Amino acid sequence: MGRSKQWLRLTSIGFLIVIPFLAFLAVAGIAAYWGFGVDRWGNDFVGENFIVIAEHPPVPERRLFGLAAILAPLTFLLLGFWRLFQLFLTFHDGRLVASGTINHLKAFSVFSSLAVLTSFMFSGVMRWAMGVFDNAPLWTHLGFSTTHAAVLFTSAIVYAATHIIEEGYAYKQETKEYL
Repeated sequence: MGRSKQWLRLTSIGFLIVIPFLAFLAVAGIAAYWGFGVDRWGNDFVGENFIVIAEHPPVPERRLFGLAAILAPLTFLLLGFWRLFQLFLTFHDGRLVASGTINHLKAFSVFSSLAVLTSFMFSGVMRWAMGVFDNAPLWTHLGFSTTHAAVLFTSAIVYAATHIIEEGYAYKQETKEYL
């Protein structure tokens, strides 16, 4: 086994541990904030603001609206994590470039983009449920940041790269069949 292939298998093990952990944190953070109104966690030992989910808790009677609004972005995020997990599982099995790995990477980039776009679409409802800008019309609550733009840009680059990899893989297969 080559050094780069061995390195990729070891890296895959790390990602196979980290991805489910990140998915758990996403679900736990949303459940804590929108489900139970917990905006921060801490104690005397680690500090009062050890984990800060938001600046303040959501408006109690609006929590259900915030939870409903975050479900679409969360679903797309979890689907993206699932496809990324499958990608690294395939890498760990030793299959580096194949149509399956390309499709997993392409799906991850699409789901990441959809998570950002739906988060933007529903950001007005979420910010209203948090009690931000209560005196303004709901459409003025929309929040789009440089982080959103960076994730969309990166997802677009990954998606374009999958087409390049796919084309190279097709040429490789065609050459094998020719010889």
